[in-house]
Amino acid sequence: MTERNYTLKNWMGVGFIVAGALLLLFAPAYSMVGSILLNVGAVVIFMIFIRRRWRKEPDIQDERTKKIGAVGLSWSWLLTLMLMCVLYLLTIGQVIDPDPGLLLAGLMLFLGVSGRLFQVYFYRKGDIGY
Repeated sequence: MTERNYTLKNWMGVGFIVAGALLLLFAPAYSMVGSILLNVGAVVIFMIFIRRRWRKEPDIQDERTKKIGAVGLSWSWLLTLMLMCVLYLLTIGQVIDPDPGLLLAGLMLFLGVSGRLFQVYFYRKGDIGY
């Protein structure tokens, strides 16, 4: 990332914080939106700080890393689909009675974490082989 990109993203984070603070001060009815904007701005600034501090070399994208990323995400998608089928059968059989919001949040978290874990596994393994 160039220095200009870092600067622009820092100003974007500051803009989110200012907008959130203004909403909290002048429109108390929108306090939830103001809190969200404050948090988003803080996270953007924190992530830019982390990237500038510890990432000195650029990311290298070659055919191998693209292939590992795609295969890892496809395995994650397949595993999540199988988990959804098992959860469906357990729900229809009245073995479990899950909360829909909690179930969706869990599935989204499972999809992201399993995708990253599969990518790490395949990257350490070496080549995919197909």
